Amino acid sequence: MTEMEFSPNMAIFTPEGWEPSQIKAEQPTTTFSEFCTGIVGEAARCVNMPKNVAMCDSSGYNYASGRLDHQTYFKSIRVEQSHLEDVVLDRILSAWLAEAVKVYELGDLEDSSHQWFWDGREHVDPAKEASAQAQRLASNTTTLACEYARQGKDWETELRQISKERSLMKELGLDNVEIEPIEESSTSKDSPEE
Repeated sequence: MTEMEFSPNMAIFTPEGWEPSQIKAEQPTTTFSEFCTGIVGEAARCVNMPKNVAMCDSSGYNYASGRLDHQTYFKSIRVEQSHLEDVVLDRILSAWLAEAVKVYELGDLEDSSHQWFWDGREHVDPAKEASAQAQRLASNTTTLACEYARQGKDWETELRQISKERSLMKELGLDNVEIEPIEESSTSKDSPEE
């Protein structure tokens, strides 16, 4: 491994008794794909983002592994959102309300209660999620406010809309119409069709 200086287009000679050869990797080496995956994984980890989300590729995951990684990720997003509410959004709202009180001569708005709504996440299996939601509501382990907030919606707005829709349905004579849920076929998706 002696270094020799040479200029372009100059022939390189080896010491007497040596044959020129390429340096060979004698052990398995990483491929470019593995290198990229490692780099993206390292970059995503600092924001608690799973590698499959950062790569937009879940081909190496089974369903349970993907869900497990996403739970940690979405919890960290909720923590970040809560931090943003406290440090940024509440301060902006407070300053805006103070200015609104001065400009529009409104009453004391600074102590008004408020809630921030963030985009909700869709469940992979809406039927299972709806069933779990119904059980949580029936067992009083959750509230409508909490369930609507999971979807990024304001529960009061949604209930007012439901009330409007039911009133209109009653007015149009549609209040007795019941929509039957679509039953899943009895054949399993994994079983071959005959």
